Amino acid sequence: MYKKNVLPLTLVLLVSTFAKAEVNNLNANDYVKVGYFSSMEVLSTSKSGKEASTSMEQKRQGFANDLKKSEEAYAAKVKDLQAKGSTLSVSAKEKAQAEVLKMKRDFENKAKGYEEEFKLAASQMQERLFRDLSDAVYEFGRKEGFDVMVDVITGRVYVINPDKVNSSTSIVSIMDSKHDKNASSDKKTT
Repeated sequence: MYKKNVLPLTLVLLVSTFAKAEVNNLNANDYVKVGYFSSMEVLSTSKSGKEASTSMEQKRQGFANDLKKSEEAYAAKVKDLQAKGSTLSVSAKEKAQAEVLKMKRDFENKAKGYEEEFKLAASQMQERLFRDLSDAVYEFGRKEGFDVMVDVITGRVYVINPDKVNSSTSIVSIMDSKHDKNASSDKKTT
Protein backbone atom coordinates (compact mmCIF):
# COMPACT_ATOMS: atom_id res chain seq x y z
CA MET A 1 0.00 0.00 0.00
CA TYR A 2 2.78 2.40 0.91
CA LYS A 3 4.64 1.82 -2.39
CA LYS A 4 1.51 2.62 -4.44
CA ASN A 5 1.23 6.09 -2.89
CA VAL A 6 4.93 6.96 -3.20
CA LEU A 7 5.01 7.30 -7.00
CA PRO A 8 2.09 9.76 -7.33
CA LEU A 9 3.42 11.78 -4.39
CA THR A 10 6.90 11.89 -5.93
CA LEU A 11 5.46 13.04 -9.26
CA VAL A 12 3.46 15.79 -7.56
CA LEU A 13 6.54 17.02 -5.72
CA LEU A 14 8.66 17.00 -8.90
CA VAL A 15 6.03 18.85 -10.90
CA SER A 16 5.51 21.44 -8.18
CA THR A 17 9.29 21.97 -7.90
CA PHE A 18 9.61 22.57 -11.64
CA ALA A 19 6.50 24.75 -11.62
CA LYS A 20 7.95 26.92 -8.83
CA ALA A 21 11.22 27.29 -10.72
CA GLU A 22 9.33 28.28 -13.87
CA VAL A 23 7.05 30.71 -11.97
CA ASN A 24 10.07 32.48 -10.50
CA ASN A 25 11.18 33.33 -14.06
CA LEU A 26 7.85 34.99 -14.96
CA ASN A 27 6.76 38.59 -14.55
CA ALA A 28 3.40 39.50 -13.06
CA ASN A 29 2.26 40.47 -16.58
CA ASP A 30 2.92 36.91 -17.80
CA TYR A 31 0.17 35.46 -15.61
CA VAL A 32 -3.33 35.01 -16.93
CA LYS A 33 -5.81 36.27 -14.36
CA VAL A 34 -8.84 33.97 -14.24
CA GLY A 35 -12.10 34.68 -12.44
CA TYR A 36 -14.82 32.17 -11.64
CA PHE A 37 -18.54 32.60 -11.10
CA SER A 38 -21.72 30.54 -10.93
CA SER A 39 -24.33 31.47 -13.53
CA MET A 40 -26.94 29.59 -11.50
CA GLU A 41 -26.22 31.72 -8.44
CA VAL A 42 -26.13 34.95 -10.44
CA LEU A 43 -29.39 34.24 -12.26
CA SER A 44 -31.23 33.05 -9.15
CA THR A 45 -30.21 36.00 -6.97
CA SER A 46 -30.12 38.92 -9.41
CA LYS A 47 -33.14 41.19 -9.74
CA SER A 48 -33.53 40.41 -13.44
CA GLY A 49 -33.27 36.65 -12.76
CA LYS A 50 -35.86 36.79 -9.97
CA GLU A 51 -38.16 38.93 -12.12
CA ALA A 52 -37.87 36.50 -15.04
CA SER A 53 -38.59 33.55 -12.77
CA THR A 54 -41.65 35.27 -11.30
CA SER A 55 -42.90 36.30 -14.74
CA MET A 56 -42.57 32.77 -16.11
CA GLU A 57 -44.29 31.29 -13.06
CA GLN A 58 -47.20 33.74 -13.45
CA LYS A 59 -47.50 32.82 -17.13
CA ARG A 60 -47.42 29.10 -16.30
CA GLN A 61 -50.01 29.54 -13.55
CA GLY A 62 -52.29 31.56 -15.85
CA PHE A 63 -52.14 28.85 -18.49
CA ALA A 64 -52.74 26.14 -15.86
CA ASN A 65 -55.77 27.96 -14.43
CA ASP A 66 -57.31 28.48 -17.87
CA LEU A 67 -56.70 24.83 -18.81
CA LYS A 68 -58.23 23.68 -15.52
CA LYS A 69 -61.41 25.66 -16.26
CA SER A 70 -61.60 24.21 -19.76
CA GLU A 71 -61.01 20.70 -18.42
CA GLU A 72 -63.70 21.12 -15.76
CA ALA A 73 -66.18 22.36 -18.39
CA TYR A 74 -65.34 19.36 -20.59
CA ALA A 75 -65.69 16.92 -17.66
CA ALA A 76 -69.06 18.48 -16.72
CA LYS A 77 -70.28 18.18 -20.32
CA VAL A 78 -69.22 14.49 -20.45
CA LYS A 79 -70.88 13.80 -17.10
CA ASP A 80 -74.05 15.57 -18.25
CA LEU A 81 -74.09 13.55 -21.47
CA GLN A 82 -73.65 10.30 -19.55
CA ALA A 83 -76.44 11.21 -17.13
CA LYS A 84 -78.92 12.40 -19.76
CA GLY A 85 -77.74 10.31 -22.74
CA SER A 86 -80.34 7.59 -22.40
CA THR A 87 -83.21 10.13 -22.28
CA LEU A 88 -82.11 12.12 -25.35
CA SER A 89 -83.35 11.57 -28.85
CA VAL A 90 -80.87 10.11 -31.31
CA SER A 91 -80.26 13.45 -33.02
CA ALA A 92 -79.93 15.31 -29.69
CA LYS A 93 -77.52 12.66 -28.41
CA GLU A 94 -75.42 12.87 -31.60
CA LYS A 95 -75.37 16.66 -31.32
CA ALA A 96 -74.26 16.46 -27.67
CA GLN A 97 -71.55 13.90 -28.55
CA ALA A 98 -70.29 16.18 -31.33
CA GLU A 99 -70.13 19.09 -28.84
CA VAL A 100 -68.18 16.94 -26.36
CA LEU A 101 -65.78 15.86 -29.09
CA LYS A 102 -65.30 19.50 -30.16
CA MET A 103 -64.67 20.54 -26.54
CA LYS A 104 -62.07 17.77 -26.21
CA ARG A 105 -60.33 18.84 -29.43
CA ASP A 106 -60.41 22.52 -28.36
CA PHE A 107 -58.96 21.59 -24.96
CA GLU A 108 -56.14 19.55 -26.52
CA ASN A 109 -55.36 22.34 -29.02
CA LYS A 110 -55.38 24.94 -26.25
CA ALA A 111 -53.05 22.80 -24.11
CA LYS A 112 -50.66 22.30 -27.03
CA GLY A 113 -50.78 26.00 -27.91
CA TYR A 114 -50.06 27.01 -24.32
CA GLU A 115 -47.17 24.57 -24.15
CA GLU A 116 -45.65 25.99 -27.34
CA GLU A 117 -46.24 29.57 -26.20
CA PHE A 118 -44.65 28.85 -22.81
CA LYS A 119 -41.60 27.21 -24.41
CA LEU A 120 -41.14 30.18 -26.73
CA ALA A 121 -41.48 32.68 -23.87
CA ALA A 122 -39.02 30.69 -21.74
CA SER A 123 -36.53 30.50 -24.61
CA GLN A 124 -36.77 34.24 -25.26
CA MET A 125 -36.43 35.01 -21.54
CA GLN A 126 -33.42 32.72 -21.24
CA GLU A 127 -31.79 34.34 -24.27
CA ARG A 128 -32.29 37.82 -22.77
CA LEU A 129 -30.95 36.73 -19.37
CA PHE A 130 -27.85 35.09 -20.83
CA ARG A 131 -27.17 38.14 -22.99
CA ASP A 132 -27.42 40.36 -19.87
CA LEU A 133 -25.26 37.89 -17.93
CA SER A 134 -22.63 37.89 -20.67
CA ASP A 135 -22.57 41.69 -20.77
CA ALA A 136 -22.19 41.83 -16.98
CA VAL A 137 -19.40 39.22 -17.00
CA TYR A 138 -17.41 41.16 -19.61
CA GLU A 139 -17.97 44.45 -17.79
CA PHE A 140 -16.90 42.96 -14.45
CA GLY A 141 -13.93 41.15 -15.99
CA ARG A 142 -12.59 44.33 -17.62
CA LYS A 143 -13.19 46.37 -14.46
CA GLU A 144 -11.37 43.87 -12.23
CA GLY A 145 -8.55 43.16 -14.70
CA PHE A 146 -9.40 39.52 -15.43
CA ASP A 147 -8.14 38.01 -18.65
CA VAL A 148 -10.62 35.12 -18.58
CA MET A 149 -13.88 34.46 -16.70
CA VAL A 150 -15.20 30.90 -16.29
CA ASP A 151 -18.76 29.88 -15.46
CA VAL A 152 -18.37 26.91 -13.09
CA ILE A 153 -21.90 25.69 -13.88
CA THR A 154 -21.83 25.60 -17.69
CA GLY A 155 -18.07 25.55 -18.22
CA ARG A 156 -18.39 28.51 -20.58
CA VAL A 157 -15.24 30.57 -20.91
CA TYR A 158 -15.45 34.33 -21.44
CA VAL A 159 -12.21 35.68 -22.90
CA ILE A 160 -11.88 39.24 -21.63
CA ASN A 161 -8.36 39.93 -22.89
CA PRO A 162 -7.89 37.89 -26.09
CA ASP A 163 -4.48 39.37 -26.89
CA LYS A 164 -3.05 38.02 -23.66
CA VAL A 165 -4.50 34.52 -23.85
CA ASN A 166 -4.39 33.87 -27.60
CA SER A 167 -1.84 31.13 -28.23
CA SER A 168 -2.63 30.60 -31.91
CA THR A 169 0.66 32.07 -33.18
CA SER A 170 2.71 29.83 -30.87
CA ILE A 171 0.71 26.76 -31.85
CA VAL A 172 1.12 27.57 -35.56
CA SER A 173 4.87 27.90 -35.00
CA ILE A 174 5.03 24.46 -33.32
CA MET A 175 2.91 22.88 -36.05
CA ASP A 176 5.05 24.46 -38.78
CA SER A 177 8.22 23.23 -37.07
CA LYS A 178 6.84 19.68 -36.89
CA HIS A 179 5.73 19.94 -40.50
CA ASP A 180 9.19 21.06 -41.59
CA LYS A 181 10.82 18.16 -39.67
CA ASN A 182 8.40 15.64 -41.18
CA ALA A 183 8.89 17.08 -44.67
CA SER A 184 12.67 16.91 -44.41
CA SER A 185 12.61 13.35 -43.03
CA ASP A 186 10.24 12.32 -45.87
CA LYS A 187 12.70 13.72 -48.44
CA LYS A 188 15.60 11.80 -46.85
CA THR A 189 13.75 8.48 -47.01
CA THR A 190 12.84 8.83 -50.70
